Amino acid sequence: MGKKKTKPFIQFWRDPDLSGVEVRYSSYCDEAFRDHTHAAYSIGFLESGRTVFVLEGEPHTAEAGQMVFIGPEMVHACNPDSDYDMAYRMFYVDGSWLLSVASELFGHEVEAVTFPQPVADDPALLEVWRDLHDAIVDCGGRLEKETLLVQGVADAITRHGALGAPGETSGNVDAVRAVKEHLAANLSDKVSLDDLTKVAHLSRYHLLRVFQAEVGLPPHAYQNQMRVDLGKRLLAGGFSISQAAVEVGFVDQSHFTRVFKQYTGATPKQYQVSETSG
Repeated sequence: MGKKKTKPFIQFWRDPDLSGVEVRYSSYCDEAFRDHTHAAYSIGFLESGRTVFVLEGEPHTAEAGQMVFIGPEMVHACNPDSDYDMAYRMFYVDGSWLLSVASELFGHEVEAVTFPQPVADDPALLEVWRDLHDAIVDCGGRLEKETLLVQGVADAITRHGALGAPGETSGNVDAVRAVKEHLAANLSDKVSLDDLTKVAHLSRYHLLRVFQAEVGLPPHAYQNQMRVDLGKRLLAGGFSISQAAVEVGFVDQSHFTRVFKQYTGATPKQYQVSETSG
């Protein structure tokens, strides 16, 4: 007999006292995500269950009570292990803000922070992030929330992070950057592969191979990711689902909803109905 299925639950928080931070609580029993990225750092922990996910081509296992660290623009899909339900709390922290904390820590400008081991056992750090989530949910004071956030980020960096600097760019990296910029500037348009080859100055096959190698997603999936990211910002800013769908270039609301759920594990309505504290 298979395991008993539990009903998925998703809740988001966007706290006006913590600009640049979004919080998510989710519980799943079945696969909910396809490969995707986040512009922000993802820092969180599993409440229950187990997940096996691939990050930068390497498989990782995370279980209840463990912390998870995923850097910006790193392709991943954290779905439940088939034998376990999974519940987790995740914080999406703006990259520039995290780097400002790192710069304060080390007394000089920090250009990049990575987390070499994306899964860690650190009960004390987990409690800081749990306390932060509880403070957000319970409408705690601004000083309390800011204190816990700075402490949580600083401890994550000092215990599990590594400092680095952007490496030299190759011609391929420059081509990929040009394609990204073109897609971002024409997000609601029907961009063709020929359009992208002209921007990148590469053949179609070479462009697809290089883009996949550098980004971890093909151009169309990256375009959908950007559309979903913009859709999230519009929904958080008060746009209706139908308005957001049009603004980000989907042909209709149902298509927007389907793609949004593929990349976030939630429907636009579930994302829209978030809670704030202040």
